[in-house]
Amino acid sequence: MVDCCQMAPVLAFVRGTGGTAIDLARYAVHIATIVGYGLWALTVRRGSLPPAVRGVLQRQILFTGVEAIPFTCLIAGLTGLIVAVQAQVQGGALIQGSVIGKLLVVVLVRELGPLVVAMIVIGRSCTAIAAELANMRVAREVDTLQALGVDPFIYLVVPRLAGVTLAVMCLTVVFVAVSLGTAVIFSSLAGGGLRAEELFRLVGSNLGITDHLAVAAKTIVPGLVVAAISCVEGLSASGSMTSVPPAVTAAVVRSIAAVFVWNAAVTALLFVA
Repeated sequence: MVDCCQMAPVLAFVRGTGGTAIDLARYAVHIATIVGYGLWALTVRRGSLPPAVRGVLQRQILFTGVEAIPFTCLIAGLTGLIVAVQAQVQGGALIQGSVIGKLLVVVLVRELGPLVVAMIVIGRSCTAIAAELANMRVAREVDTLQALGVDPFIYLVVPRLAGVTLAVMCLTVVFVAVSLGTAVIFSSLAGGGLRAEELFRLVGSNLGITDHLAVAAKTIVPGLVVAAISCVEGLSASGSMTSVPPAVTAAVVRSIAAVFVWNAAVTALLFVA
């Protein structure tokens, strides 16, 4: 017979792993519920949304999307330059042919574009959302809204879901355009034997329906998820101001993990399976 003392570590490991898996599944279901209810409010109940919600939505789009364009363009230009330089260094003459079109599509459009934009939004806006909502929770402003008959979910969560998602989608388009333009211009100026017009044609010919589906999947869903995570973590703060930093940290860490997991899953389903 197996000694119970020898089985104790195994049972503890199984118990801990199972408990963690259950907690992750429960959290994922909670986030999916928030996203689903938010989409329902934005579609079925969009006509009943109060004017104040539209104002919050406009401010969220301004902060998350419009004000992030300069920084996104900077990162996109540098990313495109890095990819073009590495293509020149590693590929030599071979990379100057039709291969460069496929390389730019795979690296910049399919993978780096949505991922880098998600990181920018998480760093700029998700932290701000979590901190703002956490401070409102600690200061009991959320309770005040409820006392006044205002639904905190409709007023605080729904416009942030829509604003962040629209911003991620639009910023991804900006990032892809700037990074591709930078990479193509540098490649044509580096003496590779191809003009910018030819390189743009090669990039366009390598863009397929699968790439468009991948970009859509890697922008819409992450936008909704990171916004929901930020709102949930921010509204989970309670007690004193010391609960605000942990809420912001949890929002950032869980948002980054969710984005990487989702992007990897989409890539595996569309291009590996």
